[in-house]
Amino acid sequence: QARQVADACQLFDEWAAVAMQNADLALRSGPRQILVHGHCHQKALVGTGATSALLAAIPDSQITALDSGCCGMAGAFGYPAEHYDVSMQMGELDLLPAVRRGGDDTLIVAPGTSCRAQILDGTGRVALHPAELLKRALY
Repeated sequence: QARQVADACQLFDEWAAVAMQNADLALRSGPRQILVHGHCHQKALVGTGATSALLAAIPDSQITALDSGCCGMAGAFGYPAEHYDVSMQMGELDLLPAVRRGGDDTLIVAPGTSCRAQILDGTGRVALHPAELLKRALY
């Protein structure tokens, strides 16, 4: 029974990408540029293709999926003072500089809660969960 449950589990992005293909929805135009950072568990389990496919349904938006490693937060790893420097150094390898290079017209999307916190703390930019951006396109 546990195997049946495990086999039926999906990340939101996987489910929503398929649902969007089967739905007849009129979506509003989105931001011109969308920069996507995948969560580590997502990258390890299934990759970020479903996130990009989901966001590609939003008209007039160009999706750029970052080829970045861990954001450095790793769940709650980066919160204790003794891990802060290591956490920020990891973020500075790829993710945080890429976010800073994004212009004001670039929307940042990150499925991971800890990733969104690291982006905010490291750059001052607010990153959205893909569901938040999809909601904006629907309403």
